[in-house]
Amino acid sequence: MSTAGARVCGLAGKCCAGKDLVAAELERRGWRQLDVDAIGHRALAERHDAVVQAFGHAILGQRNTIDRRKLGRIVFRDPKRRAQLEAIVHPWMRACVRERIDAFRAAPDAVGLVINAAVLFVMRLDVWCDFVILGRAPLFHRLRRARRRDGTGWALMLGRLRAQAGIDAQARSSVAETLVVTNNGTRDRLKLELDRLEVFGTGT
Repeated sequence: MSTAGARVCGLAGKCCAGKDLVAAELERRGWRQLDVDAIGHRALAERHDAVVQAFGHAILGQRNTIDRRKLGRIVFRDPKRRAQLEAIVHPWMRACVRERIDAFRAAPDAVGLVINAAVLFVMRLDVWCDFVILGRAPLFHRLRRARRRDGTGWALMLGRLRAQAGIDAQARSSVAETLVVTNNGTRDRLKLELDRLEVFGTGT
């Protein structure tokens, strides 16, 4: 793969597989990050009325805003309800991502753009990427990180794992070249994992 010019990299992986750590390392190397989770937060605000109509006022928290934990307890336990939410917010999110990519390609002022998205394949964002990095980590590490980072309960965590069960198959069928990075050690080891990827060339 050519390394010439600014590129768009998709970054996917299961919950707590180290995507944010990979994104931070790429930012250190001059890449710009597009955080799709943050766009998802905006989508809940933009599509607020439609989401509340579909899931009820019980998902609301303070100041009439949608409580993502309450919503998560519903959608991560029921694939049909998760698909219902995705049908409401994903089109808005996808349009936002496309706009950001187009703006970047028109006037790139960074080495590249990394799209950090657990839902990269579900939303078909990979079709706009030059290549994809799939972060992996052992299940025990991911469970421990989830408990330490978010205080996530076991039931909700297992629901998230079930929701992401097909990500490896999605990566295999992606139109973009998918490269695997294993995050089961220190940050220095992660840097070495990235260094070995041909897409970054040498000296990055």
